Amino acid sequence: MRTLRFYILKEFIPPYIGGMAFFSMLLLMERVMSFVSLMTNGYATILDFFLLIFYSVPPTLAITMPMSTLMGALISIGRLSNDSEITAIRAGGIRLNSIFLALYITGIGLGVLSFYLTDYFVPKGNIKFRSLYQNLTIARPDVQIDVHSINQITGNVLLLVDEVDERTGDLRNVTIFESKEGEDTKTITAKRGWFLSGSRSKQYITLRLENGTIIDPKDKTGEKFDSTLFTTMDLNIFLSTREMKNIVKTPRDMNLKELRAQMLQEEKGTVVYNTYVVEYHKKIAIPFACVLFVFLGTPFVITRGRSGKGLGLGVGVLIIFLYYIFLLFLERIGRTGTIPPAIAIWLPNLLFFVAGIYNLLARRRV
Repeated sequence: MRTLRFYILKEFIPPYIGGMAFFSMLLLMERVMSFVSLMTNGYATILDFFLLIFYSVPPTLAITMPMSTLMGALISIGRLSNDSEITAIRAGGIRLNSIFLALYITGIGLGVLSFYLTDYFVPKGNIKFRSLYQNLTIARPDVQIDVHSINQITGNVLLLVDEVDERTGDLRNVTIFESKEGEDTKTITAKRGWFLSGSRSKQYITLRLENGTIIDPKDKTGEKFDSTLFTTMDLNIFLSTREMKNIVKTPRDMNLKELRAQMLQEEKGTVVYNTYVVEYHKKIAIPFACVLFVFLGTPFVITRGRSGKGLGLGVGVLIIFLYYIFLLFLERIGRTGTIPPAIAIWLPNLLFFVAGIYNLLARRRV
């Protein structure tokens, strides 16, 4: 029995690690591209780049650990079923649950590890990430610009753009409204612009503009004005009003103890109170999904005959998709108080648990 359990556990580890790597890279890809843009434009060093990734890992792993646990269970047991090893084990009079005990214990261990990661490392990682990211981007407003909206760069400079290239930071169809005390507002338009990289210690940043026009009014009616065409122009924007903001903890940045303390200070039934309750139970319910997914995944593929790894992969993706879509949907409902927030968060786990029990009993695998 011990040999069989270690054999099944050995089959579980490679797809689990592969799932962790795949899902983590998938979730981190967008952030990594923005980090690369910061580095290539001179606003971050290679050390800053790796620190940003390092601080992003805990919240990413908190999501991918349950996913990877399910994929590991489905693919490993699917392989054994496909090669008729499950049939041979059952023919020897060995109950599958006694062999799968190693996977169940592994799922519990991963759930405990995920809980500790979610409660301790995720809040610290979120705070450190936001602090470093704000420090890097305070001198690079292009990463914080909202398209088709008025962006106040400083007290006297307003910026409107149609598009921001996320890879290069280039601004397309730029309109700038620059006002000075005692003077009428100057309007500058340009087809393209970008912020020049430079030392963050400077008191200003430089916005380089290409192929544009300067409209400088000469009276308040706007009927008289000077119009100047330019091919290239550098506009220095002083950063006196761009200061570091204090990093305020959000509910996602708090551990269980801090969330409990905040819940006691809020009125029950309010959106704020419900938000704290939702985050509190998410820190327990999502790690518990590691145990749930092993329990749900192990009997599933052995009921499908010689299906192999392909079915395990497909079923895993489907279950993960349904679980997280259902969780996100109920999370929003729980915040509004339509249903109790604690029930909203635990309902996906409960439904998948019932599905797992039904699957076991229906196939007489217990």
